Amino acid sequence: MSERVANEVERVVLARIASNRLVLPASPQGATKALETLREPNFRASKLVQDLERDPILAVLVLRSASSAAHGRPVEMKSLDQAVSRLGAQQLKGIIVEYMAHELFQSSDRRINEANNRVWEHSVVVGLIARDVAALVGNAEPDSCYLAGLLHDIGKPVMGAMLLEVERSTSRNGSAFISSAQWTAIVDRTHRRVGVAVASEWKLADSITSAIRDCSDYDAADRASAANIVRFSNALAKREGFGTGTVDMSDVEALVMVGKSMLGADETIVNRLVANVRPRLQQAK
Repeated sequence: MSERVANEVERVVLARIASNRLVLPASPQGATKALETLREPNFRASKLVQDLERDPILAVLVLRSASSAAHGRPVEMKSLDQAVSRLGAQQLKGIIVEYMAHELFQSSDRRINEANNRVWEHSVVVGLIARDVAALVGNAEPDSCYLAGLLHDIGKPVMGAMLLEVERSTSRNGSAFISSAQWTAIVDRTHRRVGVAVASEWKLADSITSAIRDCSDYDAADRASAANIVRFSNALAKREGFGTGTVDMSDVEALVMVGKSMLGADETIVNRLVANVRPRLQQAK
């Protein structure tokens, strides 16, 4: 019975994606409004500040980022107006999208939250490595590569949340409606398409959408693309022990080897890319 249920759930999800009827979790209102404002060619800073003020957590993140030494000499930001002026549109988009993504990984269900935390850590590591790889190979948009790495598995928490809702509405006496192995298999089979649906809903750049959709095979026609950088970074993250679920290390090593050749990185460079990734993960969390 559970196998039949698993197949039916997957069929329904894929049918909704195909017909554009997939109901995605609502993103934080302030973040959504702020992103819409930033998409305007000549947005007003005062309007953006009003949007950010709708979400106190997001406002604090913007202030903290603007105050950090990463933007030059550390300066205490006393207002959102100052922070918006210092960061600029591109960096603000990155902060907002990252915040929206992290919200999707939060769940009140302990099992889902634990699984999502592992995926989030993996995604942050992939993003951090991708930003460094982008700088190494001359990609003009390292911050976009960071976001592409961060979001490459965004469909997993969304798919997990959908399965949780199905379980709550169909199971009896608190029993699981499918096995954990079937749950994982459905998420693995569907999360790419769900992730692309999220990227489309959020109107993310094509380079980020491509990295979400195509995360297994390299594209020799565009060697330094964000998608190739994320594939390579994803393999490196798994090799460093930041994988999720079952990891085939022979496949991982093959992806690393091909990626090194395609991106012009030897083992010395690779070791430098992954050095100190654990403390950097703690700083980014």
